Amino acid sequence: MLRRATDGEIPAVAAMIAAHPMALLQQPEPWLREIAAGDARGVLVWDRGSLAGFATLDWAYPGVVYLFNLGVVQPGCGEGCALIKAVQDEVFGGMGAHRLECDVAFDNGAALSAFRKAGFVPEGTMRECWNRAPGEWVDCHAFAMLAREWRQLERRGVA
Repeated sequence: MLRRATDGEIPAVAAMIAAHPMALLQQPEPWLREIAAGDARGVLVWDRGSLAGFATLDWAYPGVVYLFNLGVVQPGCGEGCALIKAVQDEVFGGMGAHRLECDVAFDNGAALSAFRKAGFVPEGTMRECWNRAPGEWVDCHAFAMLAREWRQLERRGVA
């Protein structure tokens, strides 16, 4: 189940982000608390009886949601794809957004595969957009999905 994070879960989400080597945006607790209190869903947790994953998102523009970070406790078990599906359902079905967008480091093969599998459309490469470590600039790939694409997948039973 995907739901808003409680205040007590924010430190665990911050720790998961900090521990992930591919997290494009390190999100400290104060920032997470700020977006969690906003009018978007902000910080969502993937609850499978315990914290199994998270997603951080916010409105980029009216009708457009940006997915900052997404992660699961146990990668490689299909949970990432299930979490992306739940985020899509929340963003398009619950929030009524027109577009969901994100970017993924060029060498994060698992995320690239999961977003493509979920029906996201690659929109281009942002050259040297992320400073992974001092002096190490890496490319990211932009992905997006539109509400009509999500609805088509839903009708076909794919999403």
